[in-house]
Amino acid sequence: MRGSLPRALTKRPKSGISVTMNNDVAGRIRGVFTFTVLAFLVLLAWQSYWHLGRIGWLQKRLDDRAVARGEASTPRGAIFDRNGVKLAWTENGVRKYADGRVTAAVLGYHDPLRRGNTDVEKAWDTELTGYARSTTPEEVNRILHHEPRHGKDLVLTLDLGLQRAAYAALAGRKGAAVVLDPSTGGILALASYPTFDPATLDTDYDTLTKADDGALRNRAVQDLYPPGSTMKLVTASAALMHGVAPSTTYTCTGTARIFNVTVTDFHGERHGTLDMSRALAESCNNYFARTAAALAWPDFRDTAAAYGFGRRWWDADKIDDRLLPLPLTPASLVPHPEKEPPKGERAHMGFGQSTVVVTPLQMAMVASAIANHGTLQMPYLVREVRRGGDSSPQATFTSSPLGFPLDASTADTLTAMMRRVVTAGTARGGDVPGLTVYGKTGTAQVADGEDHAWFVGFAERNDETHARVAFAVLIEHGGTGGRVAVPVAKEILQAWAASK
Repeated sequence: MRGSLPRALTKRPKSGISVTMNNDVAGRIRGVFTFTVLAFLVLLAWQSYWHLGRIGWLQKRLDDRAVARGEASTPRGAIFDRNGVKLAWTENGVRKYADGRVTAAVLGYHDPLRRGNTDVEKAWDTELTGYARSTTPEEVNRILHHEPRHGKDLVLTLDLGLQRAAYAALAGRKGAAVVLDPSTGGILALASYPTFDPATLDTDYDTLTKADDGALRNRAVQDLYPPGSTMKLVTASAALMHGVAPSTTYTCTGTARIFNVTVTDFHGERHGTLDMSRALAESCNNYFARTAAALAWPDFRDTAAAYGFGRRWWDADKIDDRLLPLPLTPASLVPHPEKEPPKGERAHMGFGQSTVVVTPLQMAMVASAIANHGTLQMPYLVREVRRGGDSSPQATFTSSPLGFPLDASTADTLTAMMRRVVTAGTARGGDVPGLTVYGKTGTAQVADGEDHAWFVGFAERNDETHARVAFAVLIEHGGTGGRVAVPVAKEILQAWAASK
Protein backbone atom coordinates (compact mmCIF):
# COMPACT_ATOMS: atom_id res chain seq x y z
CA MET A 1 0.00 0.00 0.00
CA ARG A 2 1.28 3.20 -1.01
CA GLY A 3 2.10 5.64 1.71
CA SER A 4 -0.19 8.60 2.14
CA LEU A 5 0.57 12.12 3.07
CA PRO A 6 -0.51 13.36 6.42
CA ARG A 7 -4.06 14.62 6.42
CA ALA A 8 -3.01 18.10 7.39
CA LEU A 9 -0.93 18.43 4.23
CA THR A 10 -3.61 17.12 1.90
CA LYS A 11 -6.03 19.89 2.84
CA ARG A 12 -6.08 23.18 0.89
CA PRO A 13 -4.34 25.91 2.91
CA LYS A 14 -6.56 28.44 4.50
CA SER A 15 -6.92 31.62 2.52
CA GLY A 16 -5.77 33.83 5.43
CA ILE A 17 -2.09 33.37 4.65
CA SER A 18 -2.62 34.28 0.95
CA VAL A 19 -4.67 37.39 1.80
CA THR A 20 -2.00 38.57 4.18
CA MET A 21 0.65 38.30 1.48
CA ASN A 22 -1.55 40.07 -1.12
CA ASN A 23 -2.32 42.99 1.20
CA ASP A 24 1.37 43.47 1.92
CA VAL A 25 2.24 43.60 -1.78
CA ALA A 26 -0.67 45.93 -2.50
CA GLY A 27 0.41 48.24 0.29
CA ARG A 28 3.90 48.43 -1.08
CA ILE A 29 2.56 49.18 -4.54
CA ARG A 30 0.39 51.92 -3.15
CA GLY A 31 3.35 53.37 -1.33
CA VAL A 32 5.51 53.36 -4.43
CA PHE A 33 2.68 54.89 -6.46
CA THR A 34 2.04 57.60 -3.87
CA PHE A 35 5.72 58.44 -3.65
CA THR A 36 5.97 58.59 -7.46
CA VAL A 37 2.96 60.90 -7.73
CA LEU A 38 4.24 63.16 -4.96
CA ALA A 39 7.70 63.27 -6.49
CA PHE A 40 6.19 64.13 -9.87
CA LEU A 41 4.06 66.89 -8.34
CA VAL A 42 7.07 68.33 -6.50
CA LEU A 43 9.10 68.23 -9.68
CA LEU A 44 6.26 69.84 -11.63
CA ALA A 45 5.88 72.56 -9.01
CA TRP A 46 9.63 73.19 -9.03
CA GLN A 47 9.76 73.43 -12.80
CA SER A 48 6.68 75.65 -12.86
CA TYR A 49 8.24 77.96 -10.28
CA TRP A 50 11.37 78.50 -12.33
CA HIS A 51 9.60 78.53 -15.69
CA LEU A 52 6.76 80.85 -14.77
CA GLY A 53 8.01 82.79 -11.79
CA ARG A 54 11.77 83.05 -12.13
CA ILE A 55 12.52 82.77 -15.82
CA GLY A 56 13.17 86.51 -16.05
CA TRP A 57 15.70 86.28 -13.23
CA LEU A 58 17.44 83.37 -14.92
CA GLN A 59 17.57 85.17 -18.25
CA LYS A 60 19.09 88.25 -16.65
CA ARG A 61 21.87 86.45 -14.78
CA LEU A 62 25.17 87.43 -16.33
CA ASP A 63 26.87 84.32 -14.92
CA ASP A 64 24.30 81.92 -16.41
CA ARG A 65 26.48 80.61 -19.20
CA ALA A 66 23.85 78.12 -20.36
CA VAL A 67 21.41 80.91 -21.14
CA ALA A 68 24.13 82.99 -22.74
CA ARG A 69 25.22 80.08 -24.93
CA GLY A 70 21.58 79.46 -25.88
CA GLU A 71 21.18 83.08 -26.90
CA ALA A 72 24.43 82.98 -28.85
CA SER A 73 23.13 80.05 -30.88
CA THR A 74 19.91 81.92 -31.74
CA PRO A 75 19.99 84.69 -34.37
CA ARG A 76 19.33 87.87 -32.37
CA GLY A 77 16.69 90.12 -33.88
CA ALA A 78 17.57 93.30 -35.74
CA ILE A 79 16.60 96.86 -34.81
CA PHE A 80 15.39 99.26 -37.52
CA ASP A 81 14.69 102.98 -37.63
CA ARG A 82 11.32 104.40 -38.67
CA ASN A 83 12.28 104.27 -42.36
CA GLY A 84 13.40 100.64 -42.31
CA VAL A 85 17.11 101.42 -42.05
CA LYS A 86 18.92 98.74 -40.06
CA LEU A 87 20.45 100.10 -36.86
CA ALA A 88 21.68 96.89 -35.20
CA TRP A 89 21.89 93.25 -36.29
CA THR A 90 23.87 90.09 -35.60
CA GLU A 91 26.39 88.41 -37.91
CA ASN A 92 28.13 85.17 -36.90
CA GLY A 93 27.21 85.78 -33.28
CA VAL A 94 28.61 89.33 -33.28
CA ARG A 95 26.38 92.38 -32.78
CA LYS A 96 26.85 94.94 -35.55
CA TYR A 97 25.74 98.57 -35.65
CA ALA A 98 25.09 100.92 -38.55
CA ASP A 99 26.64 103.80 -36.62
CA GLY A 100 27.38 102.70 -33.07
CA ARG A 101 28.55 105.97 -31.58
CA VAL A 102 25.63 107.87 -33.07
CA THR A 103 22.95 105.50 -31.76
CA ALA A 104 24.53 104.34 -28.48
CA ALA A 105 22.44 106.80 -26.44
CA VAL A 106 19.31 105.06 -27.71
CA LEU A 107 20.16 101.42 -28.34
CA GLY A 108 22.55 100.89 -25.44
CA TYR A 109 24.84 97.85 -25.71
CA HIS A 110 24.61 94.06 -25.80
CA ASP A 111 27.31 92.00 -24.06
CA PRO A 112 25.56 89.09 -22.30
CA LEU A 113 28.69 87.27 -21.16
CA ARG A 114 30.40 90.20 -19.45
CA ARG A 115 28.71 93.61 -19.30
CA GLY A 116 25.07 92.69 -19.79
CA ASN A 117 22.60 94.80 -21.75
CA THR A 118 21.31 98.35 -21.47
CA ASP A 119 18.50 100.51 -22.86
CA VAL A 120 16.61 99.04 -25.86
CA GLU A 121 18.90 96.00 -26.03
CA LYS A 122 18.07 95.23 -22.38
CA ALA A 123 14.37 96.07 -22.18
CA TRP A 124 13.54 94.06 -25.31
CA ASP A 125 16.06 91.27 -24.79
CA THR A 126 13.36 88.59 -24.53
CA GLU A 127 11.91 89.48 -27.92
CA LEU A 128 15.28 90.05 -29.58
CA THR A 129 16.60 86.67 -28.40
CA GLY A 130 13.38 84.78 -29.04
CA TYR A 131 13.42 83.37 -25.50
CA ALA A 132 9.88 83.83 -24.24
CA ARG A 133 9.26 84.32 -20.52
CA SER A 134 6.29 81.95 -20.75
CA THR A 135 5.08 79.28 -23.13
CA THR A 136 3.06 81.18 -25.71
CA PRO A 137 0.93 79.58 -28.44
CA GLU A 138 3.50 80.83 -30.93
CA GLU A 139 6.28 79.04 -29.04
CA VAL A 140 4.25 75.81 -28.87
CA ASN A 141 3.60 75.99 -32.61
CA ARG A 142 7.31 76.53 -33.26
CA ILE A 143 8.20 73.44 -31.20
CA LEU A 144 5.53 71.25 -32.82
CA HIS A 145 6.74 72.19 -36.30
CA HIS A 146 10.41 71.82 -35.36
CA GLU A 147 11.13 75.36 -36.46
CA PRO A 148 14.41 76.97 -35.34
CA ARG A 149 14.25 79.68 -32.73
CA HIS A 150 14.72 83.21 -34.12
CA GLY A 151 14.73 86.55 -32.37
CA LYS A 152 12.11 89.14 -33.22
CA ASP A 153 12.91 92.47 -34.87
CA LEU A 154 12.14 95.94 -33.50
CA VAL A 155 11.18 99.12 -35.35
CA LEU A 156 11.88 102.40 -33.55
CA THR A 157 10.47 105.90 -33.96
CA LEU A 158 14.06 107.09 -34.51
CA ASP A 159 15.16 108.65 -37.80
CA LEU A 160 18.80 107.64 -38.37
CA GLY A 161 19.43 110.57 -40.71
CA LEU A 162 18.18 113.06 -38.12
CA GLN A 163 20.03 111.22 -35.37
CA ARG A 164 23.27 111.57 -37.31
CA ALA A 165 22.57 115.27 -37.85
CA ALA A 166 21.97 115.80 -34.12
CA TYR A 167 25.16 113.99 -33.18
CA ALA A 168 27.19 115.89 -35.79
CA ALA A 169 25.72 119.25 -34.71
CA LEU A 170 27.05 118.75 -31.18
CA ALA A 171 30.47 118.87 -32.84
CA GLY A 172 32.37 117.19 -30.05
CA ARG A 173 30.99 119.48 -27.31
CA LYS A 174 29.54 118.06 -24.12
CA GLY A 175 25.79 118.24 -24.36
CA ALA A 176 22.64 116.71 -25.77
CA ALA A 177 19.98 117.20 -28.41
CA VAL A 178 16.44 115.79 -28.56
CA VAL A 179 13.90 115.94 -31.41
CA LEU A 180 10.27 114.83 -30.92
CA ASP A 181 7.21 114.43 -33.10
CA PRO A 182 4.71 116.52 -31.08
CA SER A 183 1.61 114.83 -32.48
CA THR A 184 2.70 111.27 -31.64
CA GLY A 185 5.39 111.62 -28.97
CA GLY A 186 7.80 109.64 -31.14
CA ILE A 187 11.49 110.33 -30.52
CA LEU A 188 13.06 111.19 -33.87
CA ALA A 189 16.55 111.90 -32.51
CA LEU A 190 18.23 111.71 -29.13
CA ALA A 191 21.96 112.39 -29.06
CA SER A 192 24.41 112.69 -26.18
CA TYR A 193 28.09 113.60 -26.22
CA PRO A 194 30.57 112.25 -25.27
CA THR A 195 29.46 108.72 -25.92
CA PHE A 196 30.85 105.25 -26.64
CA ASP A 197 30.92 102.65 -29.39
CA PRO A 198 28.94 99.54 -28.38
CA ALA A 199 30.88 97.49 -30.94
CA THR A 200 34.12 98.02 -28.98
CA LEU A 201 32.64 98.35 -25.49
CA ASP A 202 34.33 95.25 -24.11
CA THR A 203 37.74 96.64 -25.02
CA ASP A 204 36.96 100.23 -24.03
CA TYR A 205 34.94 99.61 -20.85
CA ASP A 206 37.67 100.05 -18.25
CA THR A 207 38.90 103.24 -19.91
CA LEU A 208 35.35 104.60 -20.14
CA THR A 209 34.58 103.93 -16.49
CA LYS A 210 37.80 105.57 -15.31
CA ALA A 211 37.35 108.71 -17.43
CA ASP A 212 35.61 111.71 -15.87
CA ASP A 213 33.68 112.82 -18.95
CA GLY A 214 30.63 110.61 -18.33
CA ALA A 215 30.65 108.90 -21.72
CA LEU A 216 28.50 106.06 -20.38
CA ARG A 217 25.87 108.49 -19.11
CA ASN A 218 23.02 109.70 -21.28
CA ARG A 219 22.96 113.47 -20.91
CA ALA A 220 19.68 113.76 -22.80
CA VAL A 221 17.60 111.89 -20.24
CA GLN A 222 19.77 111.16 -17.23
CA ASP A 223 21.60 114.33 -16.20
CA LEU A 224 19.94 117.37 -14.61
CA TYR A 225 20.67 121.00 -15.45
CA PRO A 226 19.19 124.39 -14.54
CA PRO A 227 17.00 125.36 -17.52
CA GLY A 228 17.79 129.08 -17.42
CA SER A 229 15.46 131.25 -19.44
CA THR A 230 13.86 128.31 -21.29
CA MET A 231 11.87 127.94 -18.04
CA LYS A 232 10.08 131.17 -18.97
CA LEU A 233 7.90 129.04 -21.28
CA VAL A 234 6.56 127.20 -18.23
CA THR A 235 6.13 130.42 -16.24
CA ALA A 236 4.30 132.05 -19.15
CA SER A 237 2.08 128.98 -19.49
CA ALA A 238 1.10 129.06 -15.82
CA ALA A 239 0.41 132.80 -15.98
CA LEU A 240 -1.68 132.66 -19.16
CA MET A 241 -3.67 129.66 -17.90
CA HIS A 242 -4.45 131.37 -14.59
CA GLY A 243 -5.73 134.73 -15.64
CA VAL A 244 -2.65 136.84 -16.38
CA ALA A 245 -3.24 138.79 -19.59
CA PRO A 246 -0.46 138.89 -22.21
CA SER A 247 -0.74 142.69 -22.08
CA THR A 248 0.29 142.77 -18.41
CA THR A 249 3.34 145.02 -18.05
CA TYR A 250 6.24 145.34 -15.62
CA THR A 251 9.11 147.79 -15.63
CA CYS A 252 12.62 146.31 -15.76
CA THR A 253 15.42 148.41 -14.27
CA GLY A 254 18.13 145.81 -14.86
CA THR A 255 18.54 144.90 -11.20
CA ALA A 256 15.73 144.81 -8.66
CA ARG A 257 15.04 143.62 -5.14
CA ILE A 258 12.01 141.31 -5.25
CA PHE A 259 10.72 139.67 -2.06
CA ASN A 260 14.10 139.88 -0.33
CA VAL A 261 16.08 138.51 -3.27
CA THR A 262 18.04 140.30 -5.97
CA VAL A 263 17.06 139.70 -9.58
CA THR A 264 19.48 140.83 -12.29
CA ASP A 265 19.07 140.69 -16.03
CA PHE A 266 21.84 139.54 -18.34
CA HIS A 267 24.67 142.06 -18.03
CA GLY A 268 22.27 144.24 -16.02
CA GLU A 269 20.35 145.24 -19.14
CA ARG A 270 17.40 147.56 -18.55
CA HIS A 271 14.40 146.62 -20.67
CA GLY A 272 12.09 149.35 -19.44
CA THR A 273 8.33 148.77 -19.44
CA LEU A 274 7.34 145.68 -21.43
CA ASP A 275 4.51 143.19 -21.87
CA MET A 276 4.79 139.39 -21.84
CA SER A 277 5.51 138.96 -25.56
CA ARG A 278 8.38 141.42 -25.58
CA ALA A 279 9.63 140.08 -22.24
CA LEU A 280 9.87 136.59 -23.72
CA ALA A 281 11.54 137.84 -26.91
CA GLU A 282 14.15 139.83 -25.01
CA SER A 283 14.35 137.26 -22.19
CA CYS A 284 13.69 139.67 -19.33
CA ASN A 285 14.42 138.02 -15.98
CA ASN A 286 12.70 140.75 -13.98
CA TYR A 287 9.41 140.29 -15.81
CA PHE A 288 9.19 136.54 -15.26
CA ALA A 289 10.52 136.76 -11.70
CA ARG A 290 7.64 139.08 -10.81
CA THR A 291 5.18 136.91 -12.74
CA ALA A 292 6.21 133.73 -10.95
CA ALA A 293 6.15 135.36 -7.52
CA ALA A 294 2.66 136.74 -8.16
CA LEU A 295 1.26 133.32 -9.12
CA ALA A 296 -0.35 131.10 -6.50
CA TRP A 297 2.06 128.27 -5.77
CA PRO A 298 -0.44 125.48 -6.71
CA ASP A 299 -1.03 127.15 -10.09
CA PHE A 300 2.68 127.31 -10.88
CA ARG A 301 3.39 123.83 -9.51
CA ASP A 302 0.46 122.13 -11.24
CA THR A 303 1.24 123.67 -14.64
CA ALA A 304 4.81 122.45 -14.35
CA ALA A 305 3.55 119.00 -13.32
CA ALA A 306 1.33 118.86 -16.40
CA TYR A 307 4.52 119.32 -18.45
CA GLY A 308 6.16 116.47 -16.51
CA PHE A 309 8.01 118.25 -13.69
CA GLY A 310 8.13 116.42 -10.36
CA ARG A 311 6.59 113.26 -11.84
CA ARG A 312 7.98 109.86 -12.61
CA TRP A 313 5.41 109.72 -15.38
CA TRP A 314 6.96 106.62 -16.95
CA ASP A 315 5.98 104.67 -13.80
CA ALA A 316 2.30 105.56 -14.08
CA ASP A 317 -0.39 102.92 -14.39
CA LYS A 318 -1.24 101.81 -17.92
CA ILE A 319 2.11 103.03 -19.26
CA ASP A 320 4.46 100.42 -20.67
CA ASP A 321 7.86 101.69 -19.57
CA ARG A 322 9.53 99.51 -22.19
CA LEU A 323 8.33 101.93 -24.86
CA LEU A 324 10.97 104.37 -23.60
CA PRO A 325 13.66 102.08 -22.16
CA LEU A 326 16.19 104.73 -21.16
CA PRO A 327 17.62 105.72 -17.73
CA LEU A 328 15.15 108.55 -17.12
CA THR A 329 15.55 111.16 -14.37
CA PRO A 330 12.58 113.36 -13.40
CA ALA A 331 12.77 117.14 -13.64
CA SER A 332 11.70 119.08 -10.56
CA LEU A 333 10.89 122.56 -9.31
CA VAL A 334 11.77 121.97 -5.67
CA PRO A 335 12.79 118.90 -3.66
CA HIS A 336 9.46 118.97 -1.77
CA PRO A 337 6.72 120.39 -4.03
CA GLU A 338 4.03 119.91 -1.38
CA LYS A 339 5.71 122.69 0.65
CA GLU A 340 5.18 126.19 -0.68
CA PRO A 341 8.54 127.90 -1.24
CA PRO A 342 9.04 131.59 -0.37
CA LYS A 343 8.09 134.13 -3.02
CA GLY A 344 11.70 135.18 -3.42
CA GLU A 345 12.70 131.65 -4.31
CA ARG A 346 9.76 131.39 -6.70
CA ALA A 347 10.94 134.60 -8.35
CA HIS A 348 14.22 132.91 -9.26
CA MET A 349 12.38 129.77 -10.34
CA GLY A 350 10.40 131.90 -12.80
CA PHE A 351 13.48 132.33 -14.98
CA GLY A 352 14.96 128.88 -14.45
CA GLN A 353 17.35 129.29 -11.54
CA SER A 354 17.05 128.40 -7.83
CA THR A 355 16.24 124.70 -7.34
CA VAL A 356 14.75 124.04 -10.79
CA VAL A 357 16.51 121.21 -12.63
CA VAL A 358 15.59 119.52 -15.92
CA THR A 359 16.81 117.10 -18.54
CA PRO A 360 17.02 118.05 -22.23
CA LEU A 361 14.19 115.56 -22.85
CA GLN A 362 12.00 117.44 -20.37
CA MET A 363 12.50 120.75 -22.16
CA ALA A 364 11.77 119.08 -25.51
CA MET A 365 8.52 117.89 -23.90
CA VAL A 366 7.64 121.48 -22.95
CA ALA A 367 8.13 122.61 -26.55
CA SER A 368 6.27 119.55 -27.82
CA ALA A 369 3.16 120.29 -25.75
CA ILE A 370 3.02 123.87 -27.02
CA ALA A 371 3.51 122.68 -30.61
CA ASN A 372 0.72 120.11 -30.14
CA HIS A 373 -1.79 122.80 -29.16
CA GLY A 374 -1.49 122.18 -25.43
CA THR A 375 -1.46 118.37 -25.28
CA LEU A 376 1.67 116.61 -24.12
CA GLN A 377 2.10 113.18 -25.70
CA MET A 378 4.24 110.64 -23.87
CA PRO A 379 7.66 110.39 -25.53
CA TYR A 380 8.29 106.87 -26.78
CA LEU A 381 10.86 105.01 -28.83
CA VAL A 382 9.67 101.49 -29.73
CA ARG A 383 7.02 101.43 -32.46
CA GLU A 384 6.72 97.82 -33.66
CA VAL A 385 7.71 94.25 -32.94
CA ARG A 386 8.08 92.01 -35.98
CA ARG A 387 8.69 88.33 -36.51
CA GLY A 388 12.37 87.94 -37.34
CA GLY A 389 12.96 88.64 -41.02
CA ASP A 390 9.30 89.48 -41.63
CA SER A 391 8.12 93.00 -42.44
CA SER A 392 4.61 92.54 -41.06
CA PRO A 393 4.25 93.79 -37.46
CA GLN A 394 3.21 91.43 -34.67
CA ALA A 395 2.59 94.34 -32.31
CA THR A 396 2.30 98.08 -32.88
CA PHE A 397 2.59 100.73 -30.18
CA THR A 398 1.45 104.33 -29.81
CA SER A 399 1.71 106.84 -26.99
CA SER A 400 -1.00 108.50 -24.94
CA PRO A 401 -1.37 112.00 -23.46
CA LEU A 402 0.62 112.68 -20.29
CA GLY A 403 -0.83 116.09 -19.51
CA PHE A 404 -2.69 119.15 -20.75
CA PRO A 405 -0.66 122.14 -19.55
CA LEU A 406 -2.38 124.53 -22.00
CA ASP A 407 -5.62 124.85 -23.87
CA ALA A 408 -5.38 125.29 -27.63
CA SER A 409 -6.03 129.03 -27.59
CA THR A 410 -3.36 129.66 -24.95
CA ALA A 411 -0.91 127.46 -26.84
CA ASP A 412 -1.49 129.59 -29.95
CA THR A 413 -0.83 132.76 -27.93
CA LEU A 414 2.43 131.37 -26.59
CA THR A 415 3.37 130.12 -30.06
CA ALA A 416 3.13 133.68 -31.40
CA MET A 417 5.41 134.85 -28.60
CA MET A 418 7.95 132.13 -29.41
CA ARG A 419 7.94 133.21 -33.03
CA ARG A 420 8.87 136.72 -31.96
CA VAL A 421 11.89 135.28 -30.09
CA VAL A 422 13.25 134.08 -33.45
CA THR A 423 12.28 137.07 -35.58
CA ALA A 424 13.13 139.90 -33.20
CA GLY A 425 14.57 138.45 -30.02
CA THR A 426 17.44 136.42 -28.59
CA ALA A 427 17.19 133.68 -31.24
CA ARG A 428 17.54 135.92 -34.28
CA GLY A 429 19.20 133.97 -37.07
CA GLY A 430 17.50 130.72 -36.05
CA ASP A 431 15.19 130.53 -39.07
CA VAL A 432 15.65 127.77 -41.66
CA PRO A 433 14.51 127.97 -45.32
CA GLY A 434 11.32 126.01 -45.82
CA LEU A 435 10.46 126.10 -42.11
CA THR A 436 8.93 128.47 -39.60
CA VAL A 437 10.86 128.24 -36.33
CA TYR A 438 9.55 129.05 -32.84
CA GLY A 439 11.81 129.01 -29.82
CA LYS A 440 13.24 130.19 -26.55
CA THR A 441 16.90 130.58 -25.70
CA GLY A 442 18.39 130.01 -22.28
CA THR A 443 21.65 130.88 -20.57
CA ALA A 444 21.76 128.98 -17.28
CA GLN A 445 24.13 130.14 -14.58
CA VAL A 446 26.15 127.45 -12.81
CA ALA A 447 28.59 127.60 -9.94
CA ASP A 448 31.38 125.60 -11.55
CA GLY A 449 32.20 127.26 -14.83
CA GLU A 450 30.74 129.07 -17.81
CA ASP A 451 26.97 129.14 -18.30
CA HIS A 452 25.07 126.30 -19.99
CA ALA A 453 23.62 127.21 -23.39
CA TRP A 454 20.03 126.22 -24.27
CA PHE A 455 17.67 126.53 -27.20
CA VAL A 456 14.26 124.84 -27.17
CA GLY A 457 11.27 125.16 -29.47
CA PHE A 458 9.65 123.69 -32.54
CA ALA A 459 9.59 124.10 -36.30
CA GLU A 460 6.82 123.76 -38.88
CA ARG A 461 7.12 122.89 -42.56
CA ASN A 462 5.96 125.63 -44.91
CA ASP A 463 4.04 123.21 -47.13
CA GLU A 464 0.66 121.54 -47.26
CA THR A 465 1.56 119.12 -44.43
CA HIS A 466 2.42 121.79 -41.82
CA ALA A 467 4.26 118.98 -40.02
CA ARG A 468 6.03 119.97 -36.81
CA VAL A 469 9.01 118.78 -34.78
CA ALA A 470 9.92 119.91 -31.27
CA PHE A 471 13.52 120.14 -30.13
CA ALA A 472 15.82 120.91 -27.23
CA VAL A 473 19.56 121.57 -27.41
CA LEU A 474 21.91 121.85 -24.44
CA ILE A 475 25.63 122.65 -24.59
CA GLU A 476 27.34 122.28 -21.23
CA HIS A 477 29.32 125.39 -20.25
CA GLY A 478 28.79 126.63 -23.78
CA GLY A 479 27.97 130.25 -23.01
CA THR A 480 24.85 132.01 -24.24
CA GLY A 481 21.98 130.13 -25.83
CA GLY A 482 21.60 132.56 -28.71
CA ARG A 483 25.26 132.39 -29.69
CA VAL A 484 25.94 128.67 -29.13
CA ALA A 485 22.77 126.55 -28.93
CA VAL A 486 20.79 128.25 -31.71
CA PRO A 487 23.31 127.30 -34.46
CA VAL A 488 23.29 123.69 -33.23
CA ALA A 489 19.49 123.49 -33.41
CA LYS A 490 19.54 125.20 -36.79
CA GLU A 491 21.83 122.54 -38.21
CA ILE A 492 19.49 119.80 -36.98
CA LEU A 493 16.43 121.56 -38.40
CA GLN A 494 18.16 121.98 -41.76
CA ALA A 495 18.53 118.20 -41.89
CA TRP A 496 14.83 117.76 -41.08
CA ALA A 497 13.85 120.34 -43.71
CA ALA A 498 15.82 118.40 -46.33
CA SER A 499 14.17 115.07 -45.39
CA LYS A 500 10.77 113.90 -46.56
